[in-house]
Amino acid sequence: MKSARPAPVSIGPEGGKWWEFPDALWNKVTALQRKRLRRTVSERILPLLNQLDDMAPRPTGSTLPKLGGRSLEEIETDLPRTILAMKLYDLAVGANLIAFMAPGAGKGKAKKLSPKAPAGCCGFAPAQARTLFLEEAARRILEEAGHDPKKLHEMLGSYKLTDPDALHKLKMMTLFDPLTVSELNDGLTGRMGKLFEKDDTYFKTLKDCKPTHFLRPMRKALGKEFPKILEWDGTFMRAVAEGLEHSAKIIALGQNLLSISDPDVIRAIGKWPIEEVEVNDKKKGKKKTYITRIDDVRKMLGDDFTTLLESGAFVISLAGNWSDDELVNMKFYLPYLTDGMMKALAKLPQEYTPPILDGLWEKCGRAFFEEHIKTDAGLQALTQVIGKIGQMGLAQTPPEKARQLIEGQFMDDYLAKFTR
Repeated sequence: MKSARPAPVSIGPEGGKWWEFPDALWNKVTALQRKRLRRTVSERILPLLNQLDDMAPRPTGSTLPKLGGRSLEEIETDLPRTILAMKLYDLAVGANLIAFMAPGAGKGKAKKLSPKAPAGCCGFAPAQARTLFLEEAARRILEEAGHDPKKLHEMLGSYKLTDPDALHKLKMMTLFDPLTVSELNDGLTGRMGKLFEKDDTYFKTLKDCKPTHFLRPMRKALGKEFPKILEWDGTFMRAVAEGLEHSAKIIALGQNLLSISDPDVIRAIGKWPIEEVEVNDKKKGKKKTYITRIDDVRKMLGDDFTTLLESGAFVISLAGNWSDDELVNMKFYLPYLTDGMMKALAKLPQEYTPPILDGLWEKCGRAFFEEHIKTDAGLQALTQVIGKIGQMGLAQTPPEKARQLIEGQFMDDYLAKFTR
């Protein structure tokens, strides 16, 4: 990597051509100002950016772009190079390699410019000029994708376009299904710009999803809470799209979706059964509909459904296969279930789980579940109890007998220190 520091560039009020007269006109008419601005960038700033770019050679095989001595017009028609140029510009300003100067008190003298004051011969402040280039690039992206460039601010909403990487995300957004954009617009109610704060995985998920199977049912399920999807990261958004691949699952989960933060839980509940059935509709006659286990369990548990969703992914995966009776038997223990506990219990058939838990509750009390089962010692005790039952043989130790052994003194070698 080259180590020589490039010579700083000073941008002062000079630079107008002899034919640009009167000067005041060229500093007030936007179209004329932009001509001077572009010339200043091409002649003064772009050579510096090329120097900075040359100082950081890419590794062999890298696909990262280089400015490569291209003109301003060529860079503007290439989005990756546009973003690179903007980042190099920010780097140069931050490293004091570009200084904006104002007229001094005497002839030939200059002083540093205040941030909001007009710079150079174009009459734009530096921040204002930077925004102009960003917005022109953004409008070009919309136009190339067949969108109305005049609707840029409608798409951005309250979001202020300051990050060059947002151009890449805007490009991704133009590849969305038009219905996806419509659903997002309707659901986010003026907060579309917040999307630009999300990562690439988030954008790719929205690009790949079918809006009628994903965003539309999610808008229906979440209602006024739909904008809370902006609080998700890309990993979670992808888990929702892939885990709840059927609209019926999204509708069944409803606003309970917002109480889940673990993407593995989403994927686990997404594997719960769904069945297509034919029903009679008084108006439409026979029609197909879907019955989900999510909806069944949610109705059966009521408020306790949220408690179940707070469990780990392994608990959720097991619960999807519980019968109605097993679900009722487990309802009392939902607040205490952990993945570690259920992985230990899963070594025996499911019919053993409620009796074992009942025996532990009677033997050790609430404290064992609230305090000890989540510790290594508590989990080890449970594992030893289960191992002993398995060692004795299931034929000789049916579920009810296992409960009795736990409640008595037979398992005291493992449980004595946890008894009440």
